[in-house]
Amino acid sequence: MTTSIFKLSALRSFLPVLVGMCMGIALNMMVAPFFDEMCDTSKAANPQNVIELHHRNNNVRIKKETVDSPKKSEAPVKLDPTVPQTFSMPGIGNPKKFVRPRFASTELGIKEKLFVAVLTSPNTINSFGLAVNKTLSHYVTKTIFFTATKTGISPPGMPVVGFMQQHGTFLPIHVLKYIRDHYANSFDYYMFITDRTYLRAEKMFELVSHISVSQDVYIGPAEIDDNGQKHCSIEGGLIISQSVIEKAFTQLDWCMMNSHASSASITLGRCIHHTTALQCTDHGGDKTYKYYHVVDFDFDDDIPVLRNDARFNTSLSVYPMPDDISHYKIHRYFCQLELNLTKQEIVKAKENMVYLSEFGPGGRDSLTWPLGVSEAIQPKSRFDILRWSYFTDKDIYFDDDFTNVRRLMGADKEDVAEITQTAFDKLNKENGRKYRSFQLVNGYRRFEPARGLEYTVDLEVYTNNRKESEMKRVHLLRPLNKVELVPMPYVTENTKVNLIVPVFYEDQDDFAIFMDSFSKAVLDNSDNTMLYILLVYNSHNLKSGHDTFAVVKTTINYYVNKQTEQEERIRWSAMDSNSTVLTDFEIIDRVVQDFPSTALLAIGAVGMELEQDYINRVRMNTIQGWQVFFPISYWQYKQNLAYEQEPYPNTVEFGQKYGHFDVNSYEHSSFYVSDYLTGRKLLSQMEIKQGQLLDMFLKNPRIHVFRATDPALRNRWKSIACPSNLHGDRYSKCLQRRSEGLASRAQLAKLIFEQQEKDTHVPGTAASHLPLD
Repeated sequence: MTTSIFKLSALRSFLPVLVGMCMGIALNMMVAPFFDEMCDTSKAANPQNVIELHHRNNNVRIKKETVDSPKKSEAPVKLDPTVPQTFSMPGIGNPKKFVRPRFASTELGIKEKLFVAVLTSPNTINSFGLAVNKTLSHYVTKTIFFTATKTGISPPGMPVVGFMQQHGTFLPIHVLKYIRDHYANSFDYYMFITDRTYLRAEKMFELVSHISVSQDVYIGPAEIDDNGQKHCSIEGGLIISQSVIEKAFTQLDWCMMNSHASSASITLGRCIHHTTALQCTDHGGDKTYKYYHVVDFDFDDDIPVLRNDARFNTSLSVYPMPDDISHYKIHRYFCQLELNLTKQEIVKAKENMVYLSEFGPGGRDSLTWPLGVSEAIQPKSRFDILRWSYFTDKDIYFDDDFTNVRRLMGADKEDVAEITQTAFDKLNKENGRKYRSFQLVNGYRRFEPARGLEYTVDLEVYTNNRKESEMKRVHLLRPLNKVELVPMPYVTENTKVNLIVPVFYEDQDDFAIFMDSFSKAVLDNSDNTMLYILLVYNSHNLKSGHDTFAVVKTTINYYVNKQTEQEERIRWSAMDSNSTVLTDFEIIDRVVQDFPSTALLAIGAVGMELEQDYINRVRMNTIQGWQVFFPISYWQYKQNLAYEQEPYPNTVEFGQKYGHFDVNSYEHSSFYVSDYLTGRKLLSQMEIKQGQLLDMFLKNPRIHVFRATDPALRNRWKSIACPSNLHGDRYSKCLQRRSEGLASRAQLAKLIFEQQEKDTHVPGTAASHLPLD
């Protein structure tokens, strides 16, 4: 009874909700069609579209009527609901495909900051123009030199634009036309100077960086024309904003017709005043354009007076320069001035840090050494402890995981010599120059990623008395500089990679395994990679009437027939060799004959396990005319030494126990054919016979060599041959590589220990008979 009462009570409480939902649904079904017609009618452009929308909504067989009186010649149109109909809204066509810009800055409308147009002449471009380029171009965003006539041979690295037989006063208008055609909407500010203007470019860039881009800017040193109007002097340097130059683009024909007969500055000034009604001023926002005009300037005679002139020291442009030598001298003066000001600011910043530290947590004890440098890393576990390397003036100990001691040479020796000399000079300065010489006793150094290279050196210093000596401990830090983003050319992952694999007689056993990895990484994924196999025939391995690469060719034909794409993915060629050791240049010289100069080549080896990640990194890290890629690959240890029992895995396992990154291996590389041919011309015949491919690219100053570990590039173990006729230190490095590639130190030590245990039980055996082969 109680249950029945509870159910009846629940039903009564839910009944109003149920009735409300039913009434709402019914009302919506009755009223919704009218609202739909009203919405469609509001979107229609005319009564004719109202009828078409009504027909589409009801989807019945109707006769199309017109609101106005129809023409007698027009036949009525019938719509059949059984046939699918297509309707198009008036004024709406097929939408265009939206193409995203290549760079985010283009889509967001972000502009570069400063474009500098330098007005020069063929007679001065190799003197004044060169001086301006060397002191200006690396501070501003873009610099182009313009001449009124065509020039001959211009200095290398200077972009020069010449106009055929034009009067010098027309040159600014032609520059405006050139900017309109090439850089109309690319910069926030445009600056005009002559090649006789010295510009403190870094300060000028700071000036325009602090002026709002929303303002109409026309600033510079003013000169007055015959009509009393102020025009900015090009010789002193003038700056106009993007908004001003856009208005000037619309009246360039008028500007050409109303140019001044003798002054290029007035010609440009009239053009700007006609289109914007602006006159020259020396203020942009709350910033002031400071300049200094010199007359009969002689640096050696005038600089003793000018160095005490505050207006000269704070000026952004100095003009006109009498010669290019004065240009360089005044640039050196302002560089020294900036250096002194920077040192003063550093001293003030240190004093402020010491003063303010008293009011912070921990007081002065909270200050780090040196001031302003990040604090040393506090290790959280024993794996985070940074290792110190011990060094003397001759040797360095425990420099890496693979060496106990090695000779101090090269850059390391120069580094230690500089550090110890700096420490001695500092001690001598603080102690009244009473020391005459020193000797390094102990030295320690480590690299901290957040701070830099840290040193602790113990010096025995000898006084001028020649009988006394003192022990001094000095701490030094070579801090990391400010991190900068290096601009790189744009590359994509769509570039075709040509994988070059030389095959020698001893590589035949592993060739089938390599082709299987290539098939999985490239053929199965339709990757844009082409395999070029070079069969190297050696006269020592030739057999009469028998092709030594018959099995290899059969394997190649199998994978060629396996291809489903029309584009050729596998090619092979052959070359003869009479020497036992082929150089990199002999192989690549043969290969480049079959490729255009724009081809990207990736040199590989049969023992590599190919992965698609590595191929993509080849595309991204190899830039034509800019950078080549030499990856540090992972090499497998000898399997019977790395593994305790069989069977051994078929793939190269990644791990500290199974292999290592071989820093002495340069077998893998990638570059463009054009960069190789350019570098090849720089080598002598002796360098071609004795050098390596890496040495050639290091010699080219325009090519960057990128070298980094790549875990996706793994190589099977192979016996490394080290012919005694290798030149230079290549033979010793080859022996080192062969010994380090056998196994880890722990594995070799364990092997020696086990062999010694056996020798103690088996008389007459030698400990040198280890199973290394």
